Amino acid sequence: MDRFKPVTASQPDDARWLLPSGASQQAQTLCLLARPHLIHAQHATGFRFFEATLLVVTSGRLTLECADGSWTLTDPHTLMVVPKNTLADIEKTPGQNSPKFTSLYLALAPGLITEFHQRYGHMLTPSSPVTECKTLELDEDLNDALQFCIRGIDSRTVSDTQQTHRLMGLLLALQERSIVFARPSAPGLAERLTQLLAKAPEQHWTAAQAGRELAVSEATLRRRLAEEGISFSTVLTEIRMHHAMMLLQTTHFSLSQIADACGYRSISRFSMRFKRRFGFSPQR
Repeated sequence: MDRFKPVTASQPDDARWLLPSGASQQAQTLCLLARPHLIHAQHATGFRFFEATLLVVTSGRLTLECADGSWTLTDPHTLMVVPKNTLADIEKTPGQNSPKFTSLYLALAPGLITEFHQRYGHMLTPSSPVTECKTLELDEDLNDALQFCIRGIDSRTVSDTQQTHRLMGLLLALQERSIVFARPSAPGLAERLTQLLAKAPEQHWTAAQAGRELAVSEATLRRRLAEEGISFSTVLTEIRMHHAMMLLQTTHFSLSQIADACGYRSISRFSMRFKRRFGFSPQR
């Protein structure tokens, strides 16, 4: 019998983050799907996975190193599970038999995981939720569930309600393989700020404006962020740089377009920030 066909890495001409609604990459509802594609090797330091994420390398090699260990993915039949807020150094290399590195990146929104626990919490085994990166075989049944979700995400006619059912099926398939993401806790101010800025990283945000959106004063926002050991400017830069990384890997945008989409009018300033954050220049 022929082995099942793995998820493909086809890339539309206007490659971008795709949502179940077909909306732009700034919005976030159930999940975010990206298909990174690179023609040159890339090594990024300190990349943060803001949400629980599933990774599949469809061509080339990915090496991920974090505090919990090191993993190398070269097989399209291997699925990597990455917990929320994992910080990792990532190296992506085109394969020997392919001129490109391609992969699938599916980030799951906290609301989706919360709903999964509400629906199926009584079915979950007492085993601990995933707290570190794990790999597992992308067997035929699991791959079917994943591809069913991807087809829904790529379609602009599948409603959020339909897509929710598809994603629940994927989470159940993972649960049957002892993979369960932790139920998200109520977001603190820093996470609420992160979610707000991530919806529109191109805007010229100020702490005062963000505070109004979050129903707190600027002074309260800065004070409570300081209590969590971070600052408004740090959160804003982090959001913009990770948005830039995704646009760099998943679109055909020029450097000027990427800088503009991340709230920078100066390409040189944007490039300097990007290199300082990830360790390499954002050149095509």
